[in-house]
Amino acid sequence: MTQQGAPRDAPVPLERGAQNAAQAPVSGDPAAWGPSGRDPAAWASSDGDSAARDDSAARDDPAARGDSAAQGDPVAQDGAAGDVTTPRARTHRVGGYTVVELHGEIDIAGVESVGPALDAATAGDEPAVIVDLRPAAFFDCSGLGLLCRAHRRVMERGGRLRLVCDNALILRTLRAGRMLDVLHPVATLDEALRAEE
Repeated sequence: MTQQGAPRDAPVPLERGAQNAAQAPVSGDPAAWGPSGRDPAAWASSDGDSAARDDSAARDDPAARGDSAAQGDPVAQDGAAGDVTTPRARTHRVGGYTVVELHGEIDIAGVESVGPALDAATAGDEPAVIVDLRPAAFFDCSGLGLLCRAHRRVMERGGRLRLVCDNALILRTLRAGRMLDVLHPVATLDEALRAEE
């Protein structure tokens, strides 16, 4: 990039923030890259002064954020409460089924968090699994791929897979992926349990 009217090999002046970024060593640790693009307060200080460092320290300290799990809230500690966007899986038994509830945003980043629980539930001979998508805040084609994998694993092992979903946007994603007729989602856990009868 050159400035208009300057020779091609002339250095391009950088703004103060860009100069600091250009001089800083590159690290493999994202936390060392500086303030997050999601925190406008941290960007208010162009030279990375102590206010920006204090904000990032507060962001990294669960107790300073008011995180109820860090303050001893047992509901938050067992994963039943907290950030609704954080992907997680909760597995429990109901009747003869293993129910896997998918919580949070089930996207390309979230699949890593919930995939192992679904793989564990679909392992073994004749697995009986109910996947409950009602607690999911977001579900995209990455989640669809996860369901396809679970369905394939269950069918290969001679098992049963039921899907519980009452979210119109998630049902739309299933329809677009042509999985409605394969997975036959129902709106409630009771309906999924009665489907066997």
